[in-house]
Amino acid sequence: MQAHKALIIDDEVNNIALLKHFVTKYCPSIEVVGEALTISEGISEIREKEPDILFLDIKLNEGNSFEILDQLDNLKAQVIFVTSYDEYALKAFKYNAVDYILKPIIIEDVILAVNKAVKNIEQQDFFDFGKLTSLPNETTSFSENKEYIAIPSLDKVDMVKSSQITYIEADNKYTVFHTIEGKKYTSSKNLLSFEETLDKARFFRIHHSFILNIEHLVTIIKKDGSYCEMSDGTLLPIARRKLEDFHRFLKIKN
Repeated sequence: MQAHKALIIDDEVNNIALLKHFVTKYCPSIEVVGEALTISEGISEIREKEPDILFLDIKLNEGNSFEILDQLDNLKAQVIFVTSYDEYALKAFKYNAVDYILKPIIIEDVILAVNKAVKNIEQQDFFDFGKLTSLPNETTSFSENKEYIAIPSLDKVDMVKSSQITYIEADNKYTVFHTIEGKKYTSSKNLLSFEETLDKARFFRIHHSFILNIEHLVTIIKKDGSYCEMSDGTLLPIARRKLEDFHRFLKIKN
């Protein structure tokens, strides 16, 4: 059985120890490779250890764990929140959380959450075309021209022209592709998996949950925040931390 790496971030040492005990004893396929008490330590540990599963307490002494996720664009880990506060559940799932466990921790909840995370990881590995390094030359050429995007679901793979995609949206653990015809394609892979292979001259990630196709951008609206109006009328928020890079990207395009 393949071991998956896990990392725990909580501002209470006792909470870390208890969760680590539960995971180690009842989830034999999981290896806890690191722990952290603060936001800065957590970010450092994640970047160094590259965990498959991330257990996050929401309220930390110096802020909250959403700040960690906001600073990690390339996070591949399955996120499981473990907290005493139920009012953050909706926001947590907007960050593609696998599960939301309330304290005091119940062993069954931990096992179920870990099983969900492992299932997601295995599905991503199954559909990871990037690992197929021995493809024939004609297939490699097809992939490199980036004119089509392979969108895998559980039972099929749709090949969609890049130019037809207006924007791409993270929807919990899934990714939804929106097209100019109004059709949607839903994949079991997460948004990051696609971001790494998209045409960088055409697509830009403006938010934790959105990647847009610059060819379908109509207007940038600067009112109560910054938004992109797309050709289908959809308004997509631009994250503040993305503004500078996005403006630089637009200047390059011009």
